[in-house]
Amino acid sequence: MFTSSHSLSKVHTNEIKFIQERISGVEKHFGHMCSALGAYTRKTAKLRDKGDELSKTFMAYGEVEHLNKSLRSALCETADTLAAIQDYRNVEVERLESRVVGEIALYGGICKTAREELKQSFSTRQQEISHRQNLEKTKSRYPQNRQQIVIAETKLQKANVEARRACENIEEKMDLFEQRKVADLKRVLKEFVQTELAFHAKALELYTKAYTHIANIEEEEDLEAFRNARDVFDVEFRNALKGNAAARAEVVGAGQGSSLSPVITSSREKKQSHKKRDMKKSLEKLQVEDYEEINESSSSEAG
Repeated sequence: MFTSSHSLSKVHTNEIKFIQERISGVEKHFGHMCSALGAYTRKTAKLRDKGDELSKTFMAYGEVEHLNKSLRSALCETADTLAAIQDYRNVEVERLESRVVGEIALYGGICKTAREELKQSFSTRQQEISHRQNLEKTKSRYPQNRQQIVIAETKLQKANVEARRACENIEEKMDLFEQRKVADLKRVLKEFVQTELAFHAKALELYTKAYTHIANIEEEEDLEAFRNARDVFDVEFRNALKGNAAARAEVVGAGQGSSLSPVITSSREKKQSHKKRDMKKSLEKLQVEDYEEINESSSSEAG
């Protein structure tokens, strides 16, 4: 009989150990998933904030770009599209926080409750085993003492009822624990995938729209607009140069009087005297050549 109680205790201990390992495994892995999903959600929230900043920088440039019209349009449209994507990403963050991370986080308390219930059941069943062992000892030591044996049997029966009730209760609760764990994890994983799928599907649609706006940038038209604007300044610059040249000519013309320095005046006078002498020499040479030609012609006629 004592060996039977010992075997029962061993089976009971192994069963409790098995259930404890199941609870600990859920607590461990759900904790890791909760931590990883929480970090993922926080990263997504930061990406949302960075996307808002990027949208603002595009819009800031687009609002001041008045020359390149197609570029301005693409920048503003892309900024609006990015802002819309961040709105959807914000919905993604909120759903991840409430429907994914929040649900997984509940399992810290669920596992704690399951462990406490298991502990209580273990205590009740241990009492039943203890009463069973006590009855066996009483029968072994006092086989003739019917009163003590009856008392031990009564206590064992009561403990046996409580242990059976506790056993059924813990089995039912552990079944519910396992069933809830699987159902909740299935629902959370589906929610995670659906949330990501919904966001990326909408983001793909919006990014495609942004790509179309960017593809509509007319590089040649925007370049022509720049060149036209630049030509206006070139004309103004050339006119300014002409004005400066006329002004310089007026200054030079006014400087032919006494306002110029003696050095400049004497230099100019020397150049003018050189020109006069050269012209005089040319005239004299022409006159000599003409005289010689006329003289030769007269001599030939006289002969």
